[in-house]
Amino acid sequence: MDNKTFITKLSKRLNRDTSEVSTLIDGLSRIFREAGSELDSIAIPGFGTFKSTKTEERVVTDETTQERTLYPPVISMEFQPSIILRKKLSK
Repeated sequence: MDNKTFITKLSKRLNRDTSEVSTLIDGLSRIFREAGSELDSIAIPGFGTFKSTKTEERVVTDETTQERTLYPPVISMEFQPSIILRKKLSK
């Protein structure tokens, strides 16, 4: 599902205009980016927690060519579902 289809289906389900839903999604993604860049967690009661983890930069040496490559730091978000969500999904 692409972004346009997702926004269309969500706007129909929420009975809101597509531009309004698009603005809400942009705001939510901005919040996630800001929290992720600061390595903060986002907890949504009854749904779960999004935790940011950072992998430090590293130098990897190729064994055959002895060429060294620098990999930049990576920030990723991990989702941990709440117990309530897990119970609902298991039913």
